[in-house]
Amino acid sequence: MKILVITFSRGLNPGTFMQAYGVRTGLFKIFPDAEINYLSFPDFKWDKGKRGKKDFIGHVLLQKAFAAYRLLKYRKLEKKVFAYTPTIDLFDYDVNEAKAILQNYDLVVVGSDTILEKVTGNSQQLGLNWGSSELCKAPHLFFAASASPANFSDDKQLLERLKGIAERFIYIGLRDGLTLDLFNNKMKVNVPVYKQPDPSYYLDINEFQLPEFYVRKLKGKKIAFYNFSPNFPYRKELADLIRRKGYTVASSVYNPYADIRIDTIGPKEWAGIFRYCDIIITERFHDSLFALRNCKPVIAIDWEKDRFSSTGDSKTYRILKDYNQQNYHFILEDKNQLASIIDKIPQLMSDFDTARIIRKNEEYVTLAMNLLKVIKQNYDEFLRLH
Repeated sequence: MKILVITFSRGLNPGTFMQAYGVRTGLFKIFPDAEINYLSFPDFKWDKGKRGKKDFIGHVLLQKAFAAYRLLKYRKLEKKVFAYTPTIDLFDYDVNEAKAILQNYDLVVVGSDTILEKVTGNSQQLGLNWGSSELCKAPHLFFAASASPANFSDDKQLLERLKGIAERFIYIGLRDGLTLDLFNNKMKVNVPVYKQPDPSYYLDINEFQLPEFYVRKLKGKKIAFYNFSPNFPYRKELADLIRRKGYTVASSVYNPYADIRIDTIGPKEWAGIFRYCDIIITERFHDSLFALRNCKPVIAIDWEKDRFSSTGDSKTYRILKDYNQQNYHFILEDKNQLASIIDKIPQLMSDFDTARIIRKNEEYVTLAMNLLKVIKQNYDEFLRLH
């Protein structure tokens, strides 16, 4: 059996790697003898040129140097873990070339991550993330897929076309409430739709270890893990506010404003950071998720307008809401909000119920495992009927 997975797996975002690794791990639980390949495509979301406007040129050069070093580690791990198809553009592809790839597979898995966020490219051709089922006979399924922030959700003609595609899938598993709303209330699909936890719930978080060199730096300190991209305009101001609350500021990339820079690690090592932290303050979905899986409190801040919907909904908001922590999600509109956000830390630490978070984690792991059984049953039923 050959399975094709269409999701993000490359770049320098550790969460991207971990969700793709989780897809692979989950699929092997129900198809243990399968050959699993990943579609190789240029990542339309990876911005390699980000830098802070206030950063000194020396900081920028160091940031690039450490990023280049980490990229080598990521690529080495990708080659070890993932097998890829020939490279093809996800949107502006040659149809015959796409068919030649797709025809080799018995099952096509779309997701996880925000793989459904974009629908068409410059040519207005439907992307393979949505339209591959129109080019081959293999059954398709959505695997914890997300369209967040779903900013195309007002295009009724497009939604009608996407509905027709989705209803031919043998299983629809969606990662967040925003995407569930898209399918159930905007597209109005007439087939079962499941809320499927992120594939990282198929991973045992205890297997991921931070190198001892960095563990020694973190242990014995009151650690705030802080992660914002270089073009976030208030990196210094935010780090200073966190320090004034008595925390040592740690970052998993080179950041001139952090006290501890864990800037030479790969994605599996990154997943081992959170157990050594007291609080996580971040813009990233998978930082939030892995923090909560390690039973650590999170403040999530959205600030880039393409990361949340017109109603303020986002994937970071939704993961916090899953744990009843949505009061600690914020949309930052100007610098003056920062102090009031950081002033929420004492309340968050007081409200945080570790036992409840443990129960939620167990609930989501169980749900994720049970949905694998649904996928297997639906695939077996497809084979029986065809």
